[in-house]
Amino acid sequence: MERRTSPLLMTVLFIGIAILYLPMLVLIAYSFNASPLVSVWGGFSTLWYGRLLHNTQILDAAWLSLKIGMIVSTGSVVLGTLAAISLVRFRRFSGRFLLTGMVNAPLVMPEIITGITQLLLFISMLHLFGWPRRGA
Repeated sequence: MERRTSPLLMTVLFIGIAILYLPMLVLIAYSFNASPLVSVWGGFSTLWYGRLLHNTQILDAAWLSLKIGMIVSTGSVVLGTLAAISLVRFRRFSGRFLLTGMVNAPLVMPEIITGITQLLLFISMLHLFGWPRRGA
């Protein structure tokens, strides 16, 4: 059975994709701007890419980031595969609850970290500015 899509749905889809991707395309186009000012077009140039490729600090940092990323992703794949095998093969073992919690922790962690950092921010704001009193 063939499912038909309405033209309105396709229009909304394309508008949504355009809203998401057009700013990135504009940013890519303006990265070839010869002017040091972002808002003024000074012509097409690859000057900034040339300067980027000759900056040794940025290149060293990029290579270090790639090396660390490869090591960490390889280790994560190995540990994740071992955890998945142990959870599927050995249905009942003493550390199953702990291992399941460790596997699921990254799914919850960003919200917890955001909450803790906001709590620390509000505590530091309390020390700096005080807290508004009710009815004041």
